[in-house]
Amino acid sequence: MSLLRFLPLRTDRFDKISNLCALYSSKSFDSGKFYRAKFIPEDIWAENKDSKYTGVEEVKDCWHFVERLFPKLRIPEPPKNYSSTGWKAPSETVQNEPYFIERSRNHMLPVYESRVYKDRVLVTQVRKIQGDIWTFEQDLKNYLQEKLGEVESHVNEMCCFVNVKGRHVDEIKEWLYSKGF
Repeated sequence: MSLLRFLPLRTDRFDKISNLCALYSSKSFDSGKFYRAKFIPEDIWAENKDSKYTGVEEVKDCWHFVERLFPKLRIPEPPKNYSSTGWKAPSETVQNEPYFIERSRNHMLPVYESRVYKDRVLVTQVRKIQGDIWTFEQDLKNYLQEKLGEVESHVNEMCCFVNVKGRHVDEIKEWLYSKGF
């Protein structure tokens, strides 16, 4: 049963659309080829063109106004050395370590501060660790213990991150920058 017959208004456009629907449901429709008719129907809007609407015209000189509205497809290249915000570029030669810290897509170090255990404990999290995560955790723990005293840490080997109890974002970033990451 066709749903088109329940529509209360019947116009010329409605008849053309219903004819188009009948075309695809008739025997002229080849079901072996997905959604392809044996002949192409004419433009159903062609005879009902309104005089107040004009045609489409392509203006080639003003395309840059449209292009600036599109979202950026990629993040621009970072500066070569450092910026005024404290960001530093990774060094050209990284120390020979059994682990590597990948930068985020915005070229930032993946060191984050968050709260866990029902917002009662501050934790600093280092993500995107590749390689030997246990050696990384031990080196990081040794550095922080040397600088701050006793530190607790937790390794999540599956998700490749290390949690350190406390607020240590600046110290960890400083250590990673010194390592060349």
